[in-house]
Amino acid sequence: GLPFQDGTNKNAPAPTGGTPGPNIFQNPVAAFAAFTSSLPGLPGPRNGIRGDGNFNIDMNLGKTFQMPWRESHSMQFRWEVFNVTNTARFDPKSIDLTIGAQSTFGKYTDTFTLPRVMQFTLRYAF
Repeated sequence: GLPFQDGTNKNAPAPTGGTPGPNIFQNPVAAFAAFTSSLPGLPGPRNGIRGDGNFNIDMNLGKTFQMPWRESHSMQFRWEVFNVTNTARFDPKSIDLTIGAQSTFGKYTDTFTLPRVMQFTLRYAF
């Protein structure tokens, strides 16, 4: 095959007849030209594409206050954040690698991670 540059491109140029967007290849047109179908019984690469790995940072911050009227009563405030950096990782299972469709070749259709989520909790214990 022809050489091409791999690595996720979050704003890849539009291939012929397609739309721009996230793609597993830096240049989808060059990658499409490099790939051919590996027929059964013939040599060729199989399962040669790996997607992005998972990356996620979760954090929380909490404070507990003792209530002045009784030592056994307390109030706790918590702030929890999931996917703090709001990093988008694309799902390798959603890549379209159909050799006959240049307009969607290598295009991601789903994300692997969820967007940033925050939640607040107020708990009174007695």
